[in-house]
Amino acid sequence: MQKPKMFVALLGAVGVFVACQSVPVQDPNLGGFVADTLPSTTSETAIPLRLQATISYTTNQWTNGALSSSIVSPANLKPLGGDLSGSSIWKSNNPEVFRGNGWLMQNSRTDAARGGAATPLSGTHPLYLFHINKSGVTRYLHVIVTNPQTTGITISGKGSVYTNQEKPLGVSTGQSYQVARDWLDNTPRTTFSSVTLASQQAYQVYRATMPNGSLVDGRFEITASAGAYYYTVVTSSGTLTDAVNATQGAPATGDLAALPAPDKFGREAGIYAASGWNGTTNVDIPAAPAHIGLDLNTTGKNPSGTVILQDQTAAFSMRLSDSSDRTHGNYGHRYAVTLALKNLSSTARTVRLSIGSNVTGTVDTPSFTYNGPITLNGTLKNVYLKPTAPKQVLATWNIAANGVFNGNVTLYVPGLITVNQQLILESI
Repeated sequence: MQKPKMFVALLGAVGVFVACQSVPVQDPNLGGFVADTLPSTTSETAIPLRLQATISYTTNQWTNGALSSSIVSPANLKPLGGDLSGSSIWKSNNPEVFRGNGWLMQNSRTDAARGGAATPLSGTHPLYLFHINKSGVTRYLHVIVTNPQTTGITISGKGSVYTNQEKPLGVSTGQSYQVARDWLDNTPRTTFSSVTLASQQAYQVYRATMPNGSLVDGRFEITASAGAYYYTVVTSSGTLTDAVNATQGAPATGDLAALPAPDKFGREAGIYAASGWNGTTNVDIPAAPAHIGLDLNTTGKNPSGTVILQDQTAAFSMRLSDSSDRTHGNYGHRYAVTLALKNLSSTARTVRLSIGSNVTGTVDTPSFTYNGPITLNGTLKNVYLKPTAPKQVLATWNIAANGVFNGNVTLYVPGLITVNQQLILESI
């Protein structure tokens, strides 16, 4: 009689857990990988709109006159220099709201209800998650890594997870702001190094306690010496045994987003082809007054169908079949943008840089804000945008005659924000 395969559950990096438990596992894919073809009935079409590592704009490509509104009209935005960068990213955001126990996202097998495919990850890959507990009681969210190989592997990693109980929502605070801030400052809340996993062993990276109604945001980068499986799971007990069992059980009940369609983004649950954006935009500075707006964290899909922006999102390489084809919102992605400014005139010119949100209105809600840190030439700037105040000045520079100046913007896109921002340059 064949013996059941075993996971040996190891001690996680945060919290108090029981170590070295042997837990029976029933997973026919462990040790043998299946290449499945995902259904294409909900596929989306991306519009690249000039993805180039470097884009240049001359003085005659600015709009003459002072900016007459708070932001540049989305119809007048220009593509940002750059292209997708970074390794593929593992995302867990569908269902965003969970109401029971089970796994939320996994890359170990095809599920009868939610699809997916066995897609082991080796090398270094980011992992991003955002979920809300609406089960009515306290639950525990676990991040688990398993080794499906027939021989041992080594894993290392770092990252941060916070709930809104730990970091209450507010200006320059909240769970999503703090995760982005930790990554920008390189001060991860959790690290683990050179953990050896024998065949069929599981390691708990993190466990978050989630009272009913709480929100959790997290981002890790995990390095595996050979193909590994990642899971986010929910339990009632918080025990490692239940968490490991949940990796091999049914998906958690929750509120799955509507399937992606021309008028719907869907939500991310899968592995997506890139985790960042990197590039340079060369900009010649005209005489004042003039302005120009550049796409930032934009998607080529517009549910209203009115304006098509540069698509800075990444396509899926594996996804659960009920989830988004692309990373609309780019949560957890790293942006490294250089604005290479040049003054070709014989007199000094002054340039103002602002960041804006394309969502404007008379009512403010948390999901229509941008609340996150950035660095500008290494200096921290806390950004808070909302529909009633969609623009924030970042810096004003005086550029000498025939001078050049680089503005270097770095950010990790925080969760719980609206998609589609812009960088605004004004010659004043």
